Amino acid sequence: MCNKKPANLCKQCQSAWYCSKDCQKNDWPSHKLLCKLFADQEPRPSDAHKRAIFFPPDKENPQMIWLLCELMDEGDDGPWEYRRVHDYLGEEYLPKTTYVDHNPIRNRRLGSGFPLSGAFKDGYSIAMTYRDTFLVDGSTINRSVLGSAERSKSYPGYEWRGPIIATREIDNEFREDITLGDFRHIVDFLITYGN
Repeated sequence: MCNKKPANLCKQCQSAWYCSKDCQKNDWPSHKLLCKLFADQEPRPSDAHKRAIFFPPDKENPQMIWLLCELMDEGDDGPWEYRRVHDYLGEEYLPKTTYVDHNPIRNRRLGSGFPLSGAFKDGYSIAMTYRDTFLVDGSTINRSVLGSAERSKSYPGYEWRGPIIATREIDNEFREDITLGDFRHIVDFLITYGN
């Protein structure tokens, strides 16, 4: 969380690292939203499912989900993964993605390449996928985004509306399981985006 080493793994979720009890205590208001859910998440439905975080607009807290990422091999561009985001965003909406590859609060770079420019040189990015038209399609304010930011004693810098899915991107077309260390970066992104 603070870039210091050595770090200790959270004993319950085993998905976030802390350099001290104070560091863990400072992150606990946000971390506790998903820690137990992460630890108790149902088994992976298939090898094609990747762990993701879902921000439902009508709930106070985000949720851990298994997102189906189907391997496709169509065309000359080689294989890629199709994310079934419409199961959460709605079939009638076009998805839009904003990439997080730097956390300005923690001064940490997640990856050294942007997804749109090709494969990452190292690291990864967090993809925040939402409805492209959420400002004009009647989507309600996302309460789980508000709840996540408020746990950090902050307010989102942007009025996020409708459902949002966060995934961990290791390449511009492939994903891996998201971690709760990533959740800290997501919350910091929600706080700083638009400010």
